[in-house]
Amino acid sequence: MQSYDLSDSDELTVLIPMEDGTELECDVVLIFELEGQDYVALYPTLGEPDEIYLLRCEYNGGDDMQLEEIDDDDEFNDVLEAYNTIVEEDEWNELLGGDDD
Repeated sequence: MQSYDLSDSDELTVLIPMEDGTELECDVVLIFELEGQDYVALYPTLGEPDEIYLLRCEYNGGDDMQLEEIDDDDEFNDVLEAYNTIVEEDEWNELLGGDDD
């Protein structure tokens, strides 16, 4: 599983369409690969920090990111599990004061 390092200088924001026709501005927290497909984890720029959106994406660097909703429950659960694993590993690295990269 590959994850892309987004340093502070590489902050990305995207607008995702909501069901009510509005758009929600979100910060890209993590872009990661699972089984050959890229996914993105997004937090709303404004709002509750416990909300997260996981979407399928095509990302080739720069400003070009195509996002797509994950409709399949099994795929979504796999992506959520992978995201949680990455977050837990990062938290352990921070607690231990090291970085395994």
